[in-house]
Formats: sequence, structure tokens, C-alpha cells
Amino acid sequence: MKWNKRRKVAADGAHWIPFVEKVTWPFILLALFFIMDSGATSLGTWMNLGLQGIDVLRNPQAYLLGAQPLCSRLSGLSRGQTKLCYLYQDHMGHVARGARLGIHECQWQFKNRRWNCSTVDDSSVFGPVLNIGSREAAFAHAVAAAGVVHTVSRGCRDGQLSKCGCSRAMRPKNLHRDWIWGGCGDNIEYGYRFTEGFVDVREREVNHLRASREQGRKLMNLHNNEAGRRNISDSHSNDNQ
Repeated sequence: MKWNKRRKVAADGAHWIPFVEKVTWPFILLALFFIMDSGATSLGTWMNLGLQGIDVLRNPQAYLLGAQPLCSRLSGLSRGQTKLCYLYQDHMGHVARGARLGIHECQWQFKNRRWNCSTVDDSSVFGPVLNIGSREAAFAHAVAAAGVVHTVSRGCRDGQLSKCGCSRAMRPKNLHRDWIWGGCGDNIEYGYRFTEGFVDVREREVNHLRASREQGRKLMNLHNNEAGRRNISDSHSNDNQ
């Protein structure tokens, strides 16, 4: 997968974020031999946070609605992700924003294809497409994970998250000598670790029979989540060289 930096304007302002320039597939596990029944019932996905109201998610006071906390009302989260929501409530708005970036990028990349990442009105986000072991599903998982790494890392830098701060990285070596380094970069290390824990827990909290189709799909999703995170991390490391 080849990444390129281009200007992306989000609802909350303009961000620089590594996005895919050309879709190639050597680093995304296609695992077509694990194709699932396309008629299977669509399952909810955490990416649905990207379609829910970010303004509500970013408001800490909104996490108690009557007697039922909001985390238990967010559709698409697994049991483990709901527990992490309670522990990292101030992170959820950034997770939602990252998921939205991933969805928009998927739609931009596939805009001229038969399947163009169109969303549906339920917690599956893309309908039954994600139930099929295809390169489209692989890309969706990778780009959504990449989006969350970016937004959480940026949230740390901006002082919006209670459990992290600026990156410890030194002044980037490729920064022009006439530019002033503020000393506070995106905390990619934290964003990577948090995204790994939050996104991957959905796959890791369920055990499947060895060599089963379900285990194969679990490994495929974990691989593609890692591919998305690694591309952001590697891109940041190259910028600092």
C-alpha cells in the first residue's frame, strides 16, 4: 500500500494525514479462501461511531443520559470496546472522528468502482460487504484503523486527552532550518497503542476453533488493522529521518 500526504478538510478543520495515493495490495491480507457467506447477517462494527453524532460524543456531560450511560447506548461496539469506552470516555470523540476519516477516505478511493464504500442505515456501516473476506473489506479495516491512530495522536498533541500529551520525539530532521519547532508533535506512539487495544479487542475477545473459517477471518482482520496502524507509524518515522 502506498501512502501520500495530501490536504484533507474535515468537519472540525483541516488536517494533514497520510492517505492512500494508489491502492496496491501486497500488505493487505486478502485471504479470499476465507470468504464468508455473502448472505450472512450483517454484524455491527465500531466504525459506526463515525456515523453517529461527534458533537454528542465529544461532550463529557453526555455520557450519563438518565440512568443508562451513553457507552452502553453506542451501537456497533463489542463488549470489550464498551468497557474501554467507560475507561477512556474522552477518547471516544476522537475514535469517532478517525472512523469518519476512514469512511470518507474509503469513499474517495472507491468512488469510481462498482462498490464505492456507500454506507447503510444500520450499525454495520457498509452492510454485508464487511462479512466477506475481500480486498474491499481489508481496505476498510486498514484505513479506519489508520484514521483512529491519526486523530487520537492529534488529540494528545492538542491537550484534549487526559492520559497522554505531546510526542517525545525530537525536532524532525527534515524540518527546514528556518522553521521554529514548537516541541509538541502528534503522539503517534500513544495513538498506535490505544488504537491497537481498542480496535483489536473486538477480534481477540472471541475464541474460534483452530483452522476454522471464523479464525481465518479473525486473523485477516487483525492483520489489516495492523497494516493501517503501521502505515501511519512508518510515515511518521520517515518524516523524522
